[in-house]
Order: sequence, then structure tokens, then C-alpha cells
Amino acid sequence: MKNQNKKDLILDSIIQTYLLDNAPIGFNELNLNLCIPASTIRVYLKRLSDEGLITQLHISSRRIPAILTMQNYWQSEQDKDINIKSEDFLKELNKQFGIYCLVYGGRSLVLEEVLDLNAKFIVLDFKEELVLKYEKEAWNFLKSLIGLDLFSIENIAFKINFVELVEKIASLRQNLIYYRSNKERAYQIYQNDEFVKFLDCGVHHHFKTSLEFEPLFKEGFMGLKMDAEFLGEDVNIILAGSVYTDYKKILQYIKEAA
Repeated sequence: MKNQNKKDLILDSIIQTYLLDNAPIGFNELNLNLCIPASTIRVYLKRLSDEGLITQLHISSRRIPAILTMQNYWQSEQDKDINIKSEDFLKELNKQFGIYCLVYGGRSLVLEEVLDLNAKFIVLDFKEELVLKYEKEAWNFLKSLIGLDLFSIENIAFKINFVELVEKIASLRQNLIYYRSNKERAYQIYQNDEFVKFLDCGVHHHFKTSLEFEPLFKEGFMGLKMDAEFLGEDVNIILAGSVYTDYKKILQYIKEAA
């Protein structure tokens, strides 16, 4: 076994053991799990500590993974193909793991047509209809957006300060929430009014990738955004909580229930 592999193996064991028990890990657990001599483990623990990958608690010899280590871990552990068939089951998972959850639609809403009603109104047909006041410049612009999904169009509207369109889409978004649970956890992440940005579909615009840490979340917290199916509908699901929460286990439970 190469030295680098030993270090990675010890670090992975620390991560997995901490996610399982949520308790600091000492030499004895690592020795039992890996069958590596305690003297060797001590050498690698020092290296991992020096590199900032694990943290020693107080004067104890027990360690936990550093926040950066958990961030790197979750970046390599993202999952796909989530199918949720029971709202009660999802609610129980949220409670068990202490996470905030938001499920919302809109992913399948695509601008299919732009209609001119007697040069008085513009109708945007997403299957859901949005009605705007007619302006020739807006009419020409909106026709160029045919084929784009609702959230892409909302992003564009934000960037060009198309206030009426932003407001209309924001109103529509309120009808797209399928499920929301554990708002108290969302507040705990921030401890201030910033948590409200996670209470509706507008959170979609804060996610640049499917996985976000700081600055969107406070240090030690994270959010995961995934395409999913919820009770037969195409949706997005957002899970948010501590970087030390076992999201892999949550997603595995969802897959097993499906």
C-alpha cells in the first residue's frame, strides 16, 4: 500500500465513522477499522492535521473531519435520479437528519408561445399563462425567449431589470411549491432574516451549481439542489443543513423507498 493511499484511507475512515456515529474518532477505532498499526496511524493523523484536513478537539487525541474536508467529500458524492413517492417519508427524513427541504416545480415550464392581444397585452404561454402590458420593445424581446424554461427567463429578466416580468414570475412561483419542511432549520443556518430566501423557488437563482457552501451558506453548512421526481411530477429538490449531515444516506433511503 502506497503512503498516499494510506493517508487517503485513514481520512476516508474518519469521514465515514464520523458520519455514522457523529462522534470524534480516536486511534483505537481507526486501528480496528483499518488494521493499520497505531504508530503508523499517529504519523498520518499528524500529517492530516498539519494539512488542515482533520481537527483535534481540545486536548483529546480524538479527531473529526475539517469543514473543508467535508466540502471536498460532498463534491465527489453527488447523486442523481431521485424519485420521491411519499411526502410522509420525506418529512420523516427531514426530521431524522435535521435538514431543511424544499420541493418545487417549474423545471418543465418552457415558453411555448408569445401572443399579442390587440396591442394591449402580451401573453406568455408556459402552459401556465403570464400576462404583461404591451410594449413593442418587450414584445420583440420576449419572442426571442421562446423555447427557454421559466427559471432561465427569470434570470434574464433579473439581469436586464425587466421588473414587471420578474414580479409576474415571482407570483407564479408561489404556486409551484410542492413541499416545504423544517423552516426552523433554515433559520438556524443564518440566525437572521437571510433565511427567507430559502422559503420559495427564488432560491433557484442563488445556486450557481448543484452544490453550494459559502458564501451562500454560513460556514459549516451546505445546500444540495437536484432534479427529482416528486409524486409523479418533475421537480427540483433542495436539501440544506450541516456539512456533517450524511446526505449520502438520505439519498440512499430515498432510492430504497422508491
